[in-house]
Amino acid sequence: MEASVNAGAPGRLARLCTAGIRFPRLVVVGWLVAAAAVTLGLPSLPSVVERSSAAFLPEDAPTLTALHDMDEAFGSGRTESFAYIVFRNENGLSAADTLAYRDLVRTLGANQERVSEVQHFVGNKDARRHLVSKDGQAAYLVAGLTSGIGSPDSEQDIHWLRERVADLSVPRGSSAYVTGDPAMITDLTTEVNEASVRITVVSGLLLVIILLIIYRRVTTVLVSLVSIGVALACARGVLAWAGMQGMSLSTYTDAFVTAIVLGAGTDYCVFLISRFREAYGRGVDALPAVEEAATRVGPALVASAGTVILAAICLGFTKLAIFSTTGPPMAICVAVTVAVSLTFTPALMVWFGPRIGPARTPAPTSAWSRVGRLVARRPVRVLVAGTAVLVVLAAFLPTMVISYDQRNSQPPDTPSNKGLAVLEDHFPRNETLPDYLLLESTHDMRNSKDLAVLNEVSRAVAKVDGVSSVRSITQPAGEPLEPASIARQLKRLATGLGRASDGLEEGQPDLERLSSGSAQLADAISRVADGAGRAQGGADRLANGTSDLANGLGRATEGTRDAAHGARQLQTGAAALATGIQTAHDQVTVVVSSIGLIVQALDRDLLCTADPICRRSREGLADIHRGMKDELLPGLQEAANGANLIARKQGSLADGLNDLASGLSQAERGADRITEGQRLLRTRLGQMADGTSQIAENAEAFAPGIKDLIRQTKELAQNLETSESYLRTVNRQADTPEAGGFYLPASALDDQRFAYARSVFLSPDGRVARIQVTGDSDPLSPDGLRRFEESQAAAENALNRTRLEGATVSGTGAAGLGADLNRYLYEDAKLVLAAVLLIVLLLLIIALRSLAAPLYLLASVALSCAAALGLTTLVFQGILGHDIQFAVPVITFVLLVAVGADYNILLMSRMRENGTTLTRGAVAEAVTLTGPVITSAGIIFASTFIALLTSPVVTLVETGFAVAAGLLLDTFVVRSLIVPACAALLEDHNWWPARQIQNPGLKGTQIRKASSA
Repeated sequence: MEASVNAGAPGRLARLCTAGIRFPRLVVVGWLVAAAAVTLGLPSLPSVVERSSAAFLPEDAPTLTALHDMDEAFGSGRTESFAYIVFRNENGLSAADTLAYRDLVRTLGANQERVSEVQHFVGNKDARRHLVSKDGQAAYLVAGLTSGIGSPDSEQDIHWLRERVADLSVPRGSSAYVTGDPAMITDLTTEVNEASVRITVVSGLLLVIILLIIYRRVTTVLVSLVSIGVALACARGVLAWAGMQGMSLSTYTDAFVTAIVLGAGTDYCVFLISRFREAYGRGVDALPAVEEAATRVGPALVASAGTVILAAICLGFTKLAIFSTTGPPMAICVAVTVAVSLTFTPALMVWFGPRIGPARTPAPTSAWSRVGRLVARRPVRVLVAGTAVLVVLAAFLPTMVISYDQRNSQPPDTPSNKGLAVLEDHFPRNETLPDYLLLESTHDMRNSKDLAVLNEVSRAVAKVDGVSSVRSITQPAGEPLEPASIARQLKRLATGLGRASDGLEEGQPDLERLSSGSAQLADAISRVADGAGRAQGGADRLANGTSDLANGLGRATEGTRDAAHGARQLQTGAAALATGIQTAHDQVTVVVSSIGLIVQALDRDLLCTADPICRRSREGLADIHRGMKDELLPGLQEAANGANLIARKQGSLADGLNDLASGLSQAERGADRITEGQRLLRTRLGQMADGTSQIAENAEAFAPGIKDLIRQTKELAQNLETSESYLRTVNRQADTPEAGGFYLPASALDDQRFAYARSVFLSPDGRVARIQVTGDSDPLSPDGLRRFEESQAAAENALNRTRLEGATVSGTGAAGLGADLNRYLYEDAKLVLAAVLLIVLLLLIIALRSLAAPLYLLASVALSCAAALGLTTLVFQGILGHDIQFAVPVITFVLLVAVGADYNILLMSRMRENGTTLTRGAVAEAVTLTGPVITSAGIIFASTFIALLTSPVVTLVETGFAVAAGLLLDTFVVRSLIVPACAALLEDHNWWPARQIQNPGLKGTQIRKASSA
């Protein structure tokens, strides 16, 4: 038997597999020394993981690139991540809380090596409105860190921040937390490291129990446990050394390494021990039985381990750190484990072989014998039934919802989750987790036209479904700037025209009184002229009687006084009219200037040209502007000048009439001087008659002019009312979301009240604009990712055919992080899916030297994986209400496909041992002999992942469940039913295109009879 075994084994691989048999003492001592050296001489794996972990995303991820650009434009240029420090006092923040807040701001600002910037409210009233809750019970500050999320420096920075917070003199009843993405990753690492010891202990206990149930011999269990212990110690030590040399390790490295080494190592021991017991039970001596087990199972173990190694290496080419830092360590661990299993375990078996004992020969009535006969007799029914089970479970896979939220992947009582809970309780939803859009232009955007485009971008983003608030330079408080709205400006202009119209209407009574006064003045002056004529005629008869003279002088005095009074009234009315007309002229001048500025702004605005409503409004404003400038203003000025002239002339006339009245009075009193002044009186009376006649004529001509002025003023008031009505109509049309009217002069940015908004939303050089977007759902949920992508697309579309069409749009924030994770996940998943399937297929072809069998073997493994993920979706998402963490599907796929291929190789290699002639009876025999071994191996491997269910980290729990479920499905459905059924249906065609060679000692007909007996 020994000679035949050696002849059937490949030369080099046989020598490798028998090294432990030939030199057992050297091999055992060598592995024990190696395990002790790496354990005692190197740091622990968890400590190395903390120092050598990689950043969460690639450095060139769009989100990180946008974050760096934003930091260059608005920050220090050194920020890689942001941490939030949250203060809470349920009784309201006190002066002591504020003092602790200020102390922390100073402490953080003093450490430029770790902290690149601090966003706080100290000395900033505008910032205080955003950083202090409305109920006054919570406040937070934002610390920009110079370390990337998930990097070793990031974990050290978070620990340093928490130490600084712990050192604060926070009053009783107050609490402070450090949270944010870097804090969540740090807490996740801590939880995983703390769970590793528990996972190892639980896995070990499960292995001991299962091995005792399988073998019922303490020696057999000890051989397996010692082999696994050496493999685990060496694997962890090698990984620690590799991490010290620069290999990036993952937060999950320790947990996955423990599960894989324990599972794979135990499986390899089970395969070797089971094959030894089988040979030993046939009567082969212990040493040859060990050699047979090593040489027969060794090549299959190398092939199966190679499958896992190559599949894990594929993860090293991914972009996400959780995969690229998990795959290579997995490959190293499996390589170390298979090396220990092929050398150390056989060496122990040489020493303890007889105590391991023989295997019992399967009875014809055993469960696996019955399964083998069932598959051989009814392969079609078995294949349909097994496939149906997997298809039903796989049907739940399309309903899987991927979660990128690290908050839900760890317990709610971690410090970072406590801090997030405070923010959610006291601040509007998602206000502390906004997204940012950056618009980068090649020129300065601090001008009215570019500001109008930025306003359009803000409005376009605000229309995206799920966006609850948009803050930008044109709406820093989340609402558009009302004074910058053209609708608002038109409304103010209409109001001004309305006031001018009201003023002209109020002046109508004065104009009416002026018209009446001019008529009275004309009558009075006519009477003066008549009196002067009669006085002149009476002067000829003066000598005839002083009484006639006195009477004439009395009437002349009375008429003169009436004329003087009328002239004074005319002067007052003309002066009031001049003032009113001049005031109207000044007000209309302001209105005309405002209309002119608006017309000029609208003429330069391409958006207004493209908008029919705005274009018609612009044309109407232009007509009003020309009419008021060319006709109304000159007419008002001429009327004002005329009224002033009348006022001046009537003042002189009144003075002259008063003088005349005084002279007549003196004449009346001085009758004794009448004779001497008769000649002078005649002359003056003649002049007065001529003058008053001319004044009467002028006064009669002035009255129609006043009436014309009244008519023109009424027409002006009506025109102003019409203009006011038109502008108010335009205002109502422009004050809508569709009209888009916006005008903000660049000079407004220099206003001190605008300083905070300018610093937050515009870079100092004006080339970068920042838009803050807040949604109504979790930014890391599917709705949040959709909203982020649609917001970015809306911003890009809003820039088309504008002055900023060439500007670049980028996004960052929590949803941006999720969007990048989503994009990289699907890219990595496609890469891993294609590479792993191709590698497994090639290895199956090489191991089985066939093309037919590897195809359905690979298909069965893929279907089993889909069923496991579907079951995981049903349990966690459908029943427990937890979405599936993004890393679970890829890691589950790699492990299940690789390990499933292991079991396929072991089963099919057993069928291949009889040559290329395969009968249904041979299939039944292979199922009978390998069923207990593969089932035990599957249960053992599944138990190591079941131990992950004790972890508080959701990612580990879901991965453990998915892999364990997949291994059990693979063990009891795929390997026990589907694969044997396919092999029984194809029989010899399984090895196509190999030439059929039948083992001389095997007759298919006899096997068929034996299987059917």
